[in-house]
Amino acid sequence: MAVTASNSSVAQAANAGQTPLTFHHDADLDVLNRRFREARPSEIMQFTIENAVNPVVFTNFRPLAVAFLHLVTRVKPDIPVIWVDHGYNTPETYRHIEKVIELFGLNMRTYAPKMSAAHYNAVYGGIPPLDTPEHDFFSRTVKLEPFSRAMEDLKPDVWLNGIRHDQNAHRKNLDIFTKGSHGTVRVAPMFHLNELDVEEYVYTHDLPDNDIYFDPTKGEEHRECGLLLQK
Repeated sequence: MAVTASNSSVAQAANAGQTPLTFHHDADLDVLNRRFREARPSEIMQFTIENAVNPVVFTNFRPLAVAFLHLVTRVKPDIPVIWVDHGYNTPETYRHIEKVIELFGLNMRTYAPKMSAAHYNAVYGGIPPLDTPEHDFFSRTVKLEPFSRAMEDLKPDVWLNGIRHDQNAHRKNLDIFTKGSHGTVRVAPMFHLNELDVEEYVYTHDLPDNDIYFDPTKGEEHRECGLLLQK
């Protein structure tokens, strides 16, 4: 059965007496969102892992992302963790990543752009200004293309991420379960939490955090890098 199911694959599963797939692009996600609106993140995670065929995690190891990684790996320690190393991370971020990989034993799937940061800087003169065609090209080169390559390689049905409703205006209009790119269903177990909730989670579980972080594809905290805008 294909990992990313169409109507026909769901029907075939039913005809064969198999359990229909929960996560596919024709699933009624509104029903799931209503069902889990008041659920704890751990309950959402447990349901997702029990019903997903080939789930993956995407992370950029931004501040507080360690809480999401801790939540996920407590339920499924060996889940593939996609990270796009665009080459522009701070030294503190790279050291934090190594610490978290060792702490959780992460099953890392690291992808890099086809053009290194040094190569890009030499040819194009560094990170371009925001809201320009040059910055759109930069974002596609250093993040969107490697991410697409990862999704094509791993072929997940579920893409778990740590987004929350309070991070920016675009995310406020999303939900726990939404349609993602590459035929996936995006699942955000911490969607209805706020920043203070996640800070308390990090403190309660004594987790290391990453305080010095920079995403060159966003430039500003309230912006999207483009991954959530892809269909």
